[in-house]
Amino acid sequence: MFEEIKKRILSMLRQSVGRTQQFHSGDRRHAQWDGLAVVCVCLALTAGCANQPGTQPVRIHDIQILEHVSPQDLYVTTGDEVRWQNLRSDPVKVGLLSHHHLSLVLCEKGFTRFGMVDDTATIPPMGYVSLCFSRPGIVQYNVWLNPADPRGRMTPTARIQVSNLSTGRK
Repeated sequence: MFEEIKKRILSMLRQSVGRTQQFHSGDRRHAQWDGLAVVCVCLALTAGCANQPGTQPVRIHDIQILEHVSPQDLYVTTGDEVRWQNLRSDPVKVGLLSHHHLSLVLCEKGFTRFGMVDDTATIPPMGYVSLCFSRPGIVQYNVWLNPADPRGRMTPTARIQVSNLSTGRK
């Protein structure tokens, strides 16, 4: 079966490479390159489809922002993505009150300033920002409904409980 797969892959490679240069698989000087090409293609195909054992898919948790934040309390697992979605027609600003090792976040969108992860982010209307926390703990945050006025209206303090084990709560 491997030989059949090898022949099909070589045929496809010959067709694509043959358009730009001469490709001879029968020539013994090129036999090692044929094998290398097959290995590279197979690795590329399997790497794209591989799922590491023991890893769980990342879950996305949405926090919706209108006049208040919903949910007020969110339970997530380390590595999950938390998205703050601004459903308002004006920008808002999210501010993390507890610095949850921001240098160790696994992913972020909108929290970077000058190449560093910041503890605040402005969310455009109908946009979102997100973080993936790498360590368990409690993250508290506020949302300012008018980013230009830091003393203006803000939502009550909300929290995200990050745990190593899935709690089953949302």
